[in-house]
Amino acid sequence: MVLCPMTRCRARDTLATPLMTEYYCQRATEGGLLISEGVCVAANGHGFVNTAGIYTSEQIESWKAVTQGVHKRGAIFFLQLWHVGRASHTELQPGNAAPISPTSNSVPLPWRVTLIDADGKATKQMYSAPRPLHIDEIPQIIQYFRNGAKNAREAGFDGCEIHGAHGYILDAFIKDTINDRTDAYGGSIENRCKLLMEVTQAVVDEIGASKTAVRISPFSVYNSVGPDSNPEALFTYLHSKLDKFGLAYIHLTEPEFSFIKDNFKWAPQYAHVTKRRITPLLVSGGHTLDTGNEAIGSGYADLVGYGRTFIANPDLVKRFAKDAQLNTLNSSTIYGDYTARGYTDYPFLDEEADAGIEA
Repeated sequence: MVLCPMTRCRARDTLATPLMTEYYCQRATEGGLLISEGVCVAANGHGFVNTAGIYTSEQIESWKAVTQGVHKRGAIFFLQLWHVGRASHTELQPGNAAPISPTSNSVPLPWRVTLIDADGKATKQMYSAPRPLHIDEIPQIIQYFRNGAKNAREAGFDGCEIHGAHGYILDAFIKDTINDRTDAYGGSIENRCKLLMEVTQAVVDEIGASKTAVRISPFSVYNSVGPDSNPEALFTYLHSKLDKFGLAYIHLTEPEFSFIKDNFKWAPQYAHVTKRRITPLLVSGGHTLDTGNEAIGSGYADLVGYGRTFIANPDLVKRFAKDAQLNTLNSSTIYGDYTARGYTDYPFLDEEADAGIEA
């Protein structure tokens, strides 16, 4: 079982904080795999307030305390390399520039994003209209991810997961419901997946294939991206290409993934695509203890990721081992402020043994 990457919005001025160290250390176990929240690879990669970066020396230094704390607990720690692409606002962009998008149109995401005004108060504003990304700018996007991997290694992370899912920049290139490019990065499945493959190769060249992973969501609708017109063909192509890199794992957001669905019903309808896989498969998207065991026991997956359940249960590994009752998630505190509320204050089964963790 794996801690999934989850945006929690607790960074300060793009830096990791002591509170974040406590959060990850609470969820670290001997030999366990943690994947960090999405960490922005460039200044123009931010789409939320209070998100961390990995593109400056100060940011690298801020993450070292987090990785050291996790390693003291015996866990393995991957950083998720993230660029939001069009899912941003001009106030979150350098020089108040427009966010970048693979599309030729400038239609913004049709909902509001949280911003912080001059008085420090949270406000809600509509996402900004993006601008098309010119083909000459694509090498810089690839370099952002490569530099992020290099910096993550310097910060002490054991590896990196490339965020190629959920409607962010790489996924927006992949899906034909939004990618209307007519150049080498648009049209066919091969062309639409070209940027993800180039980013993957760049990260592999920087830190090695065994320390590189990729997350994909070929079936999901997220940030107004998807579903693809032929998700099975897209998944088949993506998996076949990524499986040849020798990656640490491929992380699949399953078709059933939804933030608002309470009753998760697991039915791995695309298991035949990954049946003869070389690369370990990590699946996530609402799993319970029972469906996780089924995914592993059936041979469908090698790893199962837990997100919201892990938020509310920092000792989830122990609770699953004991088949103990789970804490209930407070969804209103998923994206938070600089406090511990809804972040590091969920109770442990054994408060005396686990709550007073020193990073």
